Amino acid sequence: MDGMDRRGLTLGLVTLLMLAGCGDDDRDDDGPTRDSGPVESDAFTPPDAFAGDAGRGCACAPGLHQDLVFLLSDDGELWSFDPRSNEFAFVAGPVCSGVMPFSMAVDEQGVAWILGIDSLSFELIDVNDPGLCEPSPYLRRNPEVGLFGTSFVAESETNPCSDLYVQTYSGDGSFDEGEDLGRLGVIDPITGDLSDIGSLDYDGGELTGTGDGRLYAFTGVDPVKIVELDRATGAELDVFPLEGLDKTNASAVAFYGGSIYIFTEAVDEGCEPCLQAECSSELAACRADAVCADHLQCVLETAMMTDACGGFLTEEVRSCVIACEETCAVSPRGRESKVIRLDLETRLFETVVPTGPIRVVGAASSPCVPVTLI
Repeated sequence: MDGMDRRGLTLGLVTLLMLAGCGDDDRDDDGPTRDSGPVESDAFTPPDAFAGDAGRGCACAPGLHQDLVFLLSDDGELWSFDPRSNEFAFVAGPVCSGVMPFSMAVDEQGVAWILGIDSLSFELIDVNDPGLCEPSPYLRRNPEVGLFGTSFVAESETNPCSDLYVQTYSGDGSFDEGEDLGRLGVIDPITGDLSDIGSLDYDGGELTGTGDGRLYAFTGVDPVKIVELDRATGAELDVFPLEGLDKTNASAVAFYGGSIYIFTEAVDEGCEPCLQAECSSELAACRADAVCADHLQCVLETAMMTDACGGFLTEEVRSCVIACEETCAVSPRGRESKVIRLDLETRLFETVVPTGPIRVVGAASSPCVPVTLI
C-alpha cells in the first residue's frame, strides 16, 4: 500500500492523502535453510550485513497468517480479511504508534513489515500476537530509494524461503507509467540488504506474491492493471488490464487462493442518485463519450478536479458534480474501501465487497496462504 500527501484543485477539499508493522530477527531452526542471498548490483547501495544468523528456518509457522489477509486502516489499526467469506475483523491497534504506513508485507512467520512514509524504514509486528513494534534490519542507504510497494514471495513451490520484493515509487504525485520509470528490488529479511533486480515501466505500485514463487504488481495507468513480474529480471510475464477501475488515493492488493484481491476507495452510495437527480441527460451523454466518462470517473474516485482529472467535463456536468459535492466529493480520508477480486484463471474481476468497514491503506498475504482453493 502507498501513501503521501498530494495537493490539487479540489471540490471543496484542500489536502488528499494517498495511502496503499513485534517480531524479532531470530527464526526457528526447522524447515529449509537459505543457501545464499540475492545478487547485488550497483543500482542500489546495499547496507552492511545485519548482525544475525546467515540462514533461517523457512517453514510456515502456525498462525492465522496461513488463512487470512491482513490489512492496515488509515488510522493504523490492524485488521484481517477472510477471502472465503469476504468478512473483515478487527485485530488490534492502532499499532506502531506514530507510523504513517505506506506499504505492508507479511512473511512466513506471520511478521508484518510496515513501511513508514516519514521514516522510510520498516517496523515489525507479529500479526498473530500483536505487541510492541520493533525495527527491521533494513537501513536506507541510497537517497534515491525511499518509498516502495512490498511483498514477500516464496522462492518456489518446493522452497518456502521468502524474500521481500519492492517496487520503487518516486513519491511525486500519482503513480505513472512509462519506459524505465521504476525499479524492482529485493530485500534480504535477515541482513536487510537491498539489491537491484531490473527496471520497470511503472513508477509506483502495490506488490503481492505467492507460495509458489509468483510476483504480481497492481500498477500502471490508463488502465490500471495487474502485471505478473519475473522475480529474477523484472520482465513482464503477463498483464491483466482492469478497464474501468481507477487506482484511488488509498489502495492495496493481496493474493489468496488463485485470485488477487484489490482494495480501493468506494464512492459514496448516495452519489449516483444525486447525479441522476441533478443532471440525468447530461450525465448519460458524458458517460457515452469515452473521454468525458474517464474524466468523470477520475473526479468521483479522487474527489479532485484538475486539468488532467475533470478538465474535459462539460460545464453542465462539472456543475452537477459540484452540486452533489456532499456525497460525490467526499474526502478520501472519509471513505471506506471496496474489495475487488480478480480471478487469475478466468481473468475476470468483480466487486465482492461494495463498502468495507475501514479505509484500507495496506494489505498483505503471507507466502503461506493457499495457492489454490479446493
